[in-house]
Amino acid sequence: MSLRELVDQAKRRGKGRHGRLLTLKEIRRIKRRGYEAERELVRKLRIHGFRAVRIPVSAPSKEPLPDLFATKDDQLIAFEVKAPRAKRAYFRKGQVKKLFRFLDFFTPYSQKLAVLAAKFPYKWNLKLIKKSDNYVLYKEEKDTFRLE
Repeated sequence: MSLRELVDQAKRRGKGRHGRLLTLKEIRRIKRRGYEAERELVRKLRIHGFRAVRIPVSAPSKEPLPDLFATKDDQLIAFEVKAPRAKRAYFRKGQVKKLFRFLDFFTPYSQKLAVLAAKFPYKWNLKLIKKSDNYVLYKEEKDTFRLE
């Protein structure tokens, strides 16, 4: 769920995630944490020889755009990135479906991968996924995708 959707939902119900409306300062802090995680992952990918770029989309869109994507040799990888403060990160089916729709645009690549990335405090968790569904990544989980 995008931050804009969270705020709109909170206004309709009269409260935010923690039983109150989120302040503008809190919303900016959440967004900044996500942007910083995306930029950090791009740096990590580039260190491992990938050509990576972050796709800055500030508003929710119907277009199938991932948070970032990377290529290496004949491989294309689309990433959905979260930076939760808790021990788990939620990825809704709609967000995951956009990853696969994005990958379908690029027929020249023989290997197309969708990866969920969660930047927990002091730990990254990367999960390779094969189908559109709701996912939860836990801090303690083992990675199923390795940067190589």
